[in-house]
Amino acid sequence: MVEQKANTRRFIVAVLFLLIFSTLSHAQEEPGDTQKDNTKSRFQMEEVVVTATGLKDEVREVARNVTVITAEDIAQGPSNFVPDLLSRETNVNLQSLYGTDKQAVVDIRGMGQTAASNVLVLVDGFRLNSPDLAGPDFSSVPIDEIERIEIIRGAGSVIYGSGAVGGVVNIITKRGKKEPTARAYASYGSYDTFDGRVSGGGQLENLDLSLNADYFDTDGYRENGGLRKKDFGARLGYDATEHVGGDLLKGVLFTLSGGYHEDKQGFPGGVPIEDIDSESERSKASTPNDGAETKDNRVRGGIELDLGFWGVLTLNGGLRNRDSDFIFGFTPLKSKEEQTGQLNEETQQLDFGYTQEYTLWGLDNTFQFGTDYYYTDYYSERIDQRERKNSQIDSLGLFFTNRTSLGEKFSFDIGYRYNIFKGTFRNDDLIDFSGDDVWVNGEEFDRNFYDNAYNIGIVYAPAKSTSLYTSFATSFRIPNVDEYALADEDLAPQNGWHVDLGVRQQFKDLVELSLSLFYFEIDDEIYFDADARENRNYEDTTQRFGVETSLKYYPTDWLYLWGNLTLMEAKFKKTGDQVPLAPNFSAKLGMEWRIFDPLLLALTGTFVGSQFDGNDITNDRFAKLDPYQVFDAKLTYTFKKFKVFGGVNNIFNELYETLAFSESYFPMPTRNYYAGLAWSW
Repeated sequence: MVEQKANTRRFIVAVLFLLIFSTLSHAQEEPGDTQKDNTKSRFQMEEVVVTATGLKDEVREVARNVTVITAEDIAQGPSNFVPDLLSRETNVNLQSLYGTDKQAVVDIRGMGQTAASNVLVLVDGFRLNSPDLAGPDFSSVPIDEIERIEIIRGAGSVIYGSGAVGGVVNIITKRGKKEPTARAYASYGSYDTFDGRVSGGGQLENLDLSLNADYFDTDGYRENGGLRKKDFGARLGYDATEHVGGDLLKGVLFTLSGGYHEDKQGFPGGVPIEDIDSESERSKASTPNDGAETKDNRVRGGIELDLGFWGVLTLNGGLRNRDSDFIFGFTPLKSKEEQTGQLNEETQQLDFGYTQEYTLWGLDNTFQFGTDYYYTDYYSERIDQRERKNSQIDSLGLFFTNRTSLGEKFSFDIGYRYNIFKGTFRNDDLIDFSGDDVWVNGEEFDRNFYDNAYNIGIVYAPAKSTSLYTSFATSFRIPNVDEYALADEDLAPQNGWHVDLGVRQQFKDLVELSLSLFYFEIDDEIYFDADARENRNYEDTTQRFGVETSLKYYPTDWLYLWGNLTLMEAKFKKTGDQVPLAPNFSAKLGMEWRIFDPLLLALTGTFVGSQFDGNDITNDRFAKLDPYQVFDAKLTYTFKKFKVFGGVNNIFNELYETLAFSESYFPMPTRNYYAGLAWSW
């Protein structure tokens, strides 16, 4: 703790020195020498988002705590992985097993052990969350191809159904723009890490196209912690209005996108508590031969019809195929082929939407109706556990929302969803018959659930620079296939209710502030009981409440400061025990300093409080995870179409972890470096 405070003081002193030096140097410039920085566009009150309500809204019109991460934020910050990028935002915390974007999730509003199933992640509207406990695979999303990311905190079940509990993250990829673009990126760093990316796009009359290809290879911070991945993606849009439009059709847009991903990774396993404070021992692997190879393909197509007076229709469909071969619990007594498990997921998704603007009793309204359907066929074979899981899942949801505008200052939102879930499951066992292993099929069982969700929101915006909001919403989460494979017979969906109250304020081009208060309760929250080795519903209701604040400050054209703070309680209502893996405190801060016009320095700091072990429900069985403070820096020099950059992650070599289960810890990387070159046209 003493060392952490010293590191913080060093960081603050260094920042103050840099600011004083920079102020003196810029003060000597002629007034005309300083170019107007366009970064003030990163104020978010007038940013248009689509994730919160399914409509195109300015942030100030949304009754939720919303954050937008732009392509500029991504390019200038020191984050190299999407989960790291997200975890710099308010009340968004990283949970990472091995320090890369594989086996990493983000926790919004203290969902703890099951954040992977309680935070919904979308890519261009397609669910990235898998139907098992693996969560969204961020490694399949190339960071260089992201146009923007929208983070919506709180319940989103009306629009998105099951799993939108702590929040929703929507990753929106780049489209081809009017002027052709091309980008290339290459970097090399610690742990023999290479990161190469190429992308480009443009428009040809009514056709727009964006392409990307990426290759990443690292040995990783720990033994058997390597990750090698390849990605290829494309996004196509075609405006067919002039060919099929007319008096009825005012606009016709076709879209098609797809991505191919493959990776190979090692599973180094956990580190025992007695070794976690040793820099040499924490990097060793407890499972030096475990690992997996995965292939993940996604394709999504759609059409949007603008019917003018009659509204707008959208229809989208998507397919996903995920295959993985893996080894858990390697033994030298068998060949690799004999202990390699398999996983296959095939998901089909279809969604339809209709939006209509109308006037009723002199008030402007926007009505939205939608339906979404997905089907998943899932198969998993775990040789180490001698079990096989077979699942078929159908989910159908119907929802509507309506926004009523009471003049230019007030708006009132309501929404409702009805969801039908039908699942068929079968768990098989690998039985030893006289020395031969034979699969024995189990009995099929069905689970059918009918869930509802609704929300009410009010926004008061007396000026473009001021917005106040409040909302009430409900959420639900249906158990996933892994949870049903090892479950209590009475395992049921969880249900919650959420209240939000907040204010957003912008002071000219200088400061933007956000403050949000939230409270929510969940009944029958789903968790894994490590002692009984099965998934259950908590008997006690869980509560989460707190305050979220954020600040963006531009004292000059050459300096951008930002920070956020979260104070939160996540606990059981009757016992008062804390929810595991849910810190009560987190803060993030950053600075972007344009030392002189071509040279930019970005600094960030992350502070996360202590939290209980993932299996310590009663708060008295295992040691707590220590609080941690991590500082990163990136320096970028721009020369015409080139950027030369270098960075340091974990500057003060903090020994920290974001996950631990029964005192088996998963350490994060110590101090590491990278440098590279980027070109754009």
